[in-house]
Amino acid sequence: MRMRPSDRGLALLVLLWTLAATLPLYLAWGQLSLVSEASVFDTILNLESRFQTKGALRFTFLEAALSTLLTILLGVPLAWTLGRWRWPARRFLRAFFTAPFVMPSVVVAAGFLALVDSDGPLMVLGIDLRTGTGVVGAFSTASGWSNSGQMIALLLAHAWFNLALIVRFCEPLLSSLDPSLEEAARLLPQGRSRVARLKRLWAPLLWPSVAAAAVLTFIFSFTSFALVKSLTPNSRNIEVVLANQADWAGINIASLGQTPSEIVMALSLIQLVTMVAALALLSALQAKRSRRLPLLSDEAALKPAPLRTWRSVHLALMALFTLSPLLMLALASFQVRDAGGMAFSFAGWQAAFDGTGADSTLSEALTNSVKYAILTMTVALPTGYGLAHTIHRLEATRPRLASLIDILAMLPLALSAVMVGLGVLIGLLRTEPDLLTRWWIPAFGHIMLTTPFVVRILLPAIRRLDPDLESASALLGAGPLRRLISIRLPLLRGSLIVAASFVLAISFGEFGASWVVVRFGEWSTLPVLIGERLSRPGWDPLMRPAAYASSTALLFLTMALFMAVERFRPDGARSEF
Repeated sequence: MRMRPSDRGLALLVLLWTLAATLPLYLAWGQLSLVSEASVFDTILNLESRFQTKGALRFTFLEAALSTLLTILLGVPLAWTLGRWRWPARRFLRAFFTAPFVMPSVVVAAGFLALVDSDGPLMVLGIDLRTGTGVVGAFSTASGWSNSGQMIALLLAHAWFNLALIVRFCEPLLSSLDPSLEEAARLLPQGRSRVARLKRLWAPLLWPSVAAAAVLTFIFSFTSFALVKSLTPNSRNIEVVLANQADWAGINIASLGQTPSEIVMALSLIQLVTMVAALALLSALQAKRSRRLPLLSDEAALKPAPLRTWRSVHLALMALFTLSPLLMLALASFQVRDAGGMAFSFAGWQAAFDGTGADSTLSEALTNSVKYAILTMTVALPTGYGLAHTIHRLEATRPRLASLIDILAMLPLALSAVMVGLGVLIGLLRTEPDLLTRWWIPAFGHIMLTTPFVVRILLPAIRRLDPDLESASALLGAGPLRRLISIRLPLLRGSLIVAASFVLAISFGEFGASWVVVRFGEWSTLPVLIGERLSRPGWDPLMRPAAYASSTALLFLTMALFMAVERFRPDGARSEF
């Protein structure tokens, strides 16, 4: 049977995406193998004996596991509080508590640095999370961690960043579940107490959602780069080690590229296996979450908000936790150290715009970020739509092929941002050095990292479309292009706006891949500029305030983008970003 032109176009799109997602990694692996002498398995066995990697594996898995546990402990009660009662401005509250997820990681790192700095509010309370002295000192001794203060700051930052996952996965279920289920449970002998209902009703209903959010939290904490690099400078996870070895990995020069290449191969393999296993578990959990439940329309199952109880206090405390690093970041951008202590000043902002002590100014880096974000959206949005449309078309007739394409579409999510950057750097730039002159090269990593999110946002929306509408228009003589423009795109308008805004937000804040590829120079993006300033020594009194000023600019840009687009989110969207 001959393929229609539209089918050939979709097949070509899938082929191009597969090549774009796998070819850089294939070339990078070949280049690393060419330079390395030891086998990847021998290197893995000897990681603890190398000073570059000693302790990195243990630290990576430990901080990811503890971050996941803390996120669950903080996130589930928050989702319960938001999902069981009808709070004033509930839509705003839901957006407010999920906004941290789209915050650039380097901005979150700067915010928590401002919070735990020597003049931050925690030091006023006698809590020094930088050194583990004061109140935290006793915990340092009991835990056996030499840098437990830094570890606590990192865990709090990861929990702050990933709270949105728990809320997005659990709150829609809690807010729309038929209340008759709980009423029936109250009538049973084993459901009369709150603890019994929690154990026998809510836990079985919620655990797949909580577990799915936990897996994603583990993935994002496991691949954390900016937060680990900034908040725990005395400890290294896999991402930081990979970024540190990127300068020489793949370079075919005796005694220079060998060890870095071996380390990058070994850690990349460990990370890839871990991520694939986590994503496979996530897929299984998502299948459990897809079971049909007696759901009502949003708000229908909610009780009036208890404004004068401990639940409102809990909500206020979580709001304070969410706002604290952002407020401290903005305030710290106006604080400059002088002989008499800290003084209010615009010098940090002036240094940021002048480019004092950096390779580019705030305006130049912001302009680059905007260019890359627009280019990324221009490519990622139609690519993601085409992949989602292809998956949906094949689900009814060729489900295995649809699943395969879905896996290929999600492949970059099995890689970290640093690994994507390494694939571009080693696989493309060191095999074809002429590509270094192409200004668009950093956008390649942005496109790879954002397209899977477009697929995840648009695919459920496409599945919700009524196929009879397009069938009727086809009978009336409308061709595929006319049906796309007149019917499908208008119906997908809200999801397309959400996807486009999400792509822009991720591209604006992308740090890991850009740090590896551009690091310094005229193409530096705003997150790279912030990371550059945060990594500089603190003797310059303007360096940290200039970093905070740049972070504040990126913060307001991302927050405005996210809050503005919330009203376009489809009402029926559940657990979707």
